[in-house]
Amino acid sequence: MFKKAAMLAMAAGLALSGFSAMAQQIELKANVPGNEEGIAFRSVQHFADLVKEKTGGEVAVKVFHSSALGDQPSSLEALQVGILDMATIETPITGVDPVLGATALPYIFTDRDHIARALGGEAGDWIRERLAAKGLRVIGYLEGGFRQITNNVRPIVTPADLKGVKMRTPDSKLRIDIFNHYGANASPLPFQELYSALQTGVFDGQENPVIWAKSTKFYEVQKYLSLTNHLYTVTYLLMSEKAFQKLPENVQAIFAEAGEEAVRKSVELGIEADRDIVAFLEEKGMEVNAADIAAFTAASEEIWSNWVAERGDDAQKLVDLIRASAQ
Repeated sequence: MFKKAAMLAMAAGLALSGFSAMAQQIELKANVPGNEEGIAFRSVQHFADLVKEKTGGEVAVKVFHSSALGDQPSSLEALQVGILDMATIETPITGVDPVLGATALPYIFTDRDHIARALGGEAGDWIRERLAAKGLRVIGYLEGGFRQITNNVRPIVTPADLKGVKMRTPDSKLRIDIFNHYGANASPLPFQELYSALQTGVFDGQENPVIWAKSTKFYEVQKYLSLTNHLYTVTYLLMSEKAFQKLPENVQAIFAEAGEEAVRKSVELGIEADRDIVAFLEEKGMEVNAADIAAFTAASEEIWSNWVAERGDDAQKLVDLIRASAQ
C-alpha cells in the first residue's frame, strides 16, 4: 500500500512539468445522484478540487448533483459508450454485473476496517477487473454510509418488529427480498417521491444512511430511527474507460491518487454523519434506538444462501473474498 502511494505521489509530482505542453484545458463532467449535502457529492467535489490543484488548473472536473445529467442506470450506459466521463453509482451497479450485489448483502461487512481491507484488497481488485471488462474504470470505492431504518409504527429492535411495516426500498429485487424476508411489506419508490409518500402514509418507513434523514428532512415525517446498520452502501466512483484512456499518463496517475483521497474523505464524512447527525435527529424529536444486530445477522443467513444459489460460482467467489478479509 505504501509503495503504491509513493509511486502515485512521484508520478503526480513529475506530472506538472507536462501540463504546459497541453494544447487546451481538459474538461470532464461527473454526475452524482445525491444533493450537495450528500457524501458522494462532497467526496467527488474533493476529488475535483485535488485534480485541479495537482494539474495546475489544466484539468477541470465539473460535478453535477441531483442526477442533473441523468439517473444512475442511464449514467451507466453513458459511461460505457463514452458520452459521460464520470459518475457515482450505487445499487444500480448490478445492472451491469449482478454478482456485485454481494456488496449489498445484509451484514456482509462487519465494520469500516473490514470494508477497507476488502475493497482495498483482493475483493476490490476482483471487482475492478470485472468492471474494466464492461468499459468502466473504478476510480474509488466511496463510502455511502451504513443504512438505518426510520418509520412511524414502532422502534425496530429485531426483525420481528418489521412485521407488517410498509417499507420503501430502492428499485432492487435484493433489497425488496431482504425486507420482505424480515417480515415487512416492502416495495420500491423513486427517492424524489419518498418524502411525500411518508408524509401521506403511503409508506410507514424507509431505509437509508442517516445523512438523508437530515438533508431531506425525513425527521418531519418520521418518528423512530433504529440503528440497524443492516447494509453498507458502496458508492462506485466510475469513469468511462474510453475517457480515461484519452488522458495523458501523468493525469491518469493524478486521478488514481485523487481517487484514494476522495475515498478517505468519504469515510470521514460517514463517521461524522454517524456521530453528529444522529444527535441532530434526536434534537428534532426522533426517538433513537439501537437494534439487536445479532438477531438481524442470524435472520440474514438464509438471504445470503438463497442469493448465492441463484447466481452461481462467481457470486460465491466474491462473498468468499469479502468474508476472508473480515479478520
